[in-house]
Amino acid sequence: LYSERNGYDFVITDTSSSLGTLNKVIISTADGFIIPCLPDMFSLYGIKNIGKALTQWQRDFSVCRSILSPEKRKGFPNKYVSFLGYTIYNAEKRSGSRNKWKLTQAHYSYAQQIQKFIQKYIPEEVRNRLSKEMLNTPIGVLHSHGILSDMVQRYRKPIWSLPDDAGGNCQIYKDTRATYEAFADDFLKRVATLDE
Repeated sequence: LYSERNGYDFVITDTSSSLGTLNKVIISTADGFIIPCLPDMFSLYGIKNIGKALTQWQRDFSVCRSILSPEKRKGFPNKYVSFLGYTIYNAEKRSGSRNKWKLTQAHYSYAQQIQKFIQKYIPEEVRNRLSKEMLNTPIGVLHSHGILSDMVQRYRKPIWSLPDDAGGNCQIYKDTRATYEAFADDFLKRVATLDE
């Protein structure tokens, strides 16, 4: 409703990791959501917890819709929220790593478990719009930016707009841009599944 009224293609809301009332309303009334995962044990617990919460929230919203008048139901979305995927973020990169995401072994070990936890705990009806490949592949693997954020602050420009003489990291800046462009492309493909 908000996007229609204001002519927006997307409204992106970054929530806290809490599963309280505010986030219940934000997530349940969105078209889709992404789970950002630091590749560690706590992200796996978070997937399990949000899966349980989604199941309960879906029941709560079904009850609300069933007892509200048709006029009041107009404030609710017609479809329940859909899972769009997960990201691996702030992961430590290892240059000589042989794994597909170039992560340190500790992070890779947890990152490999994320898709299993999603399939086990995120309700099937919330994730059923995604292909098997989309479910098993992160939207993006966003490595730790290390000192790149310091360079951004120094030059007051986005990482990928830093000048060529900004230290010996020019290729890293360009690679970072390519990573975010790939993330955006994959995100848009997943958003397109909402219309199917």
